[in-house]
Amino acid sequence: MARVARVLTVTRDIDDARICGSCPDRPELARLKTNGAGVQMSSRAMVSWLIEMAVNHGTLISVFCAGVCNSPAVAAAPPATLNAFDGYAAAVEDRIRSDSSTANFLRVLPDESKRARVRKGEVLVESGQALGLKPDIAIPNGQVQHWVGAAFLQNATLDGVLPRLRNYDNRSRYMMPEIIASRLKDLQGDVFQVYLRLVEKSILSGVFDLDLRVVYQTEGPGRLAIESRSMSVVAVSDASAPVGTTGKDQGLLWALNHYWRILQMDGGLYVECEALVLSRQTPVLLGWIAPPVIAKEARGSLIKTIRATIRIMNSPDAAN
Repeated sequence: MARVARVLTVTRDIDDARICGSCPDRPELARLKTNGAGVQMSSRAMVSWLIEMAVNHGTLISVFCAGVCNSPAVAAAPPATLNAFDGYAAAVEDRIRSDSSTANFLRVLPDESKRARVRKGEVLVESGQALGLKPDIAIPNGQVQHWVGAAFLQNATLDGVLPRLRNYDNRSRYMMPEIIASRLKDLQGDVFQVYLRLVEKSILSGVFDLDLRVVYQTEGPGRLAIESRSMSVVAVSDASAPVGTTGKDQGLLWALNHYWRILQMDGGLYVECEALVLSRQTPVLLGWIAPPVIAKEARGSLIKTIRATIRIMNSPDAAN
């Protein structure tokens, strides 16, 4: 409660600063003064300042967690939400297919300057919206985090990494602590049915059982596309819960799709992953807090996924 009170105090401080324009006894408000004439700050700048103050006071994460974790549990994603997400994903997939044989095969790495950065070991991540890839499709009662990330693996070939990528029984060894269990359920040609147990321990904790449909498609010489779609996502009570049990669904994860594109060039492999993450709509109370927090965590999660996948591709034992 003390941290919540500090957020409320910061909010009140903004109102006080707007009125007085001069608060010599409150040095943290010095940025809001304008020679005693009252504060002159845009709404956007004021919200940014408020978020910064909340982070500095250690309140932002606590308030976000309290707001979401104390929200009513939901039985499952509403059908309208899932249908809208399917439409969103279909639009993304149509665009990816149209890009497959063009210069747009890689979206984060369109020019040499960015390719040079990933060849030095950097993982680049940009939002789908910033790249102009976000479909204009509303998601009722939900939201989609849409990010694209890229990396480079030196001295590697598609033929060399494919057996490692396709060994899903071995996946958890390289993706701990996020993936703690993995197994191949069925294989028909290049179509894999995969089970994963995902543990999320960033801002909000959750454990999820995912059934994935993963399709491998060669898109021409030196080009590979991998489409991974969640067929079901089930919240479970804890990491040791038996498969098939369910836990409290807070709507933290309702769907998870990954679209991988791998290009063999420049003595290695350029690896891009486009991620779509569906979750419940942000509670109204957290409307001003949640977007930057969720975006930061989604971006960080994709970076971890790409780095773990690069480890798999670079590990000869991953094929065994």
